[in-house]
Amino acid sequence: MIAFEFPPSNGASVPRIESFYRYLKQWGWEVIVLTANPSAYSKIDSTYQDGPDDKIYRTRALDVQRDLSYKGKYFSIMETPDRWGLTWIPSSVRVGAKLIKKYKPDVIWSSAPTPSTHYIANKLAKQTGLPWVADYRDPCHYMNGSAGRWLDYIHKKIDRQVMRNSAHLTYATAAVRDLYQAKYGALVESKNTVIENGFDEANFERLAALSSLERANTPFDSKKFSMYYSGVLYAHGRDPVPIFEAIAMLNNDGLVNADNFELIFQGAGSGEEFSDALIALGIADLVQFVEPVPFINALNNMTRADALVLIQDARFNKQIPGKVYEYLRTQRAMLVKADSQGATYKLASSFDGVETGMAAEELAVGITKLIGSKNEQGQVTVYQRDLTAYNREQKARQLEQVMLGLV
Repeated sequence: MIAFEFPPSNGASVPRIESFYRYLKQWGWEVIVLTANPSAYSKIDSTYQDGPDDKIYRTRALDVQRDLSYKGKYFSIMETPDRWGLTWIPSSVRVGAKLIKKYKPDVIWSSAPTPSTHYIANKLAKQTGLPWVADYRDPCHYMNGSAGRWLDYIHKKIDRQVMRNSAHLTYATAAVRDLYQAKYGALVESKNTVIENGFDEANFERLAALSSLERANTPFDSKKFSMYYSGVLYAHGRDPVPIFEAIAMLNNDGLVNADNFELIFQGAGSGEEFSDALIALGIADLVQFVEPVPFINALNNMTRADALVLIQDARFNKQIPGKVYEYLRTQRAMLVKADSQGATYKLASSFDGVETGMAAEELAVGITKLIGSKNEQGQVTVYQRDLTAYNREQKARQLEQVMLGLV
């Protein structure tokens, strides 16, 4: 298993990768993991520890921007094919070859979106002749934008190798699969499986085992209607400003104020880039940005908020963020800012208790409905959603079937 992000990384890729790892081990597979040294990660889950029977090998992966720059300056070519590849590729190819010689695995599996990962897997598969399954959570940048002329060229070259040399391809959404199939034709059509993201019931079982004191430790004020967003933000792709504008409308109308409402972002940085907009809209005291927490604590916060917020703009129409499944599984009300033509909108809007919109006016209507769902006793509506098809255990079964077909 070759994956740049693996626990203790607290990144968005981790739940998909870790759940495949855990379930395959549970079903009798011997899984050897080749991953990066934790110093490569910007967000760490401090509660994680390797198990006594884990075979996890971590190799050097220096971040060009952080570790190899001089006074913040570096040659852009050093980021080929990504910020860590300069050191992670040679160290992983070397260690990977030794691991294959030692353990004699039946199959190689690698997971994007870090391009180095598939590059390393391709090298090892060619050296050994082992069947290789390449997993795509997201499309490479050039498929729906650009990382710059040089990186687009390199990423296309890597993707062509993946399409030609992999024994099988898996995609996290049908839309991403269709994007690749339209470009690479029979190379994809003849050997692909869509394995969507999902929620992991085992995480909710872990959550139930927490003490009442741990469960009560949230960033929310019980006197307020608390909306919660977990994850990163950026202006192009996950822009929260229309939501801020919607809150400002409701604030001006007297429906919400700092005494009865809060919107909390966790894991989205300090929010400094949005401070001017919040001040100008007069809602700086209604919106908070708080420090990230380990996944299990974030999951607890999801289950304790009055409503959950998801942002997936048109740039990412073909992708579905993994946390939407966890949001749905909490059975809490949701506000989803997503383009109506996108895969995220189509999934989320098919369930009860989900308000959608893109413009401030639509979002204001949605927030009003969410606030109205909380009764006078302070209880929020719980939505009984059927999510059987989105359990990560079933997704891991799909991957196992793919690999059994190869070995």
